[in-house]
Amino acid sequence: MTYSNDKLIQKHLREWVDLAHWKAPFAATLTLKQRLNVHDGADSRSVALTRNDASQNLRHFLNVLNRRVFKSSAQRHGLKVPVFPVLEGGNDTRLHYHLLIGCPRPELIDAYPALLIRTWHMTQWGYNECEIKPADSGWITYMTKLRDKPDFASSIDWQNFHTT
Repeated sequence: MTYSNDKLIQKHLREWVDLAHWKAPFAATLTLKQRLNVHDGADSRSVALTRNDASQNLRHFLNVLNRRVFKSSAQRHGLKVPVFPVLEGGNDTRLHYHLLIGCPRPELIDAYPALLIRTWHMTQWGYNECEIKPADSGWITYMTKLRDKPDFASSIDWQNFHTT
């Protein structure tokens, strides 16, 4: 992609992701471990995080979160929290996600940040640096910035994207 294509995608994406359509949106930054030590019998080796591993880890996080928020209705009726995920980093920057994530149940709003952090820490690649706060329009501008994204279009994790 060229810079002008990235700018065009960015412009349309910012117009499309409208906070007015989100219930209790939160801005979340979730960092990932960059390496894991894997014990394979008597041997131990270090495994580096890939973008595919990051996406799979986020999918697991969202599946667990959906079960915690919606209980059995998550599986039975396919209920999911709305999420717009952007993966950033690589090279000299730790891979991390910026999420716009909705809280679909009003009674959970106060406890939601802690629930997100606890659930993230339970994942295999979840690192302890997390930040969760109510989202505003500046968050969409920040998470769709061009810097820290080797390829802007592929930085959006469409496999884990979900709206209501």
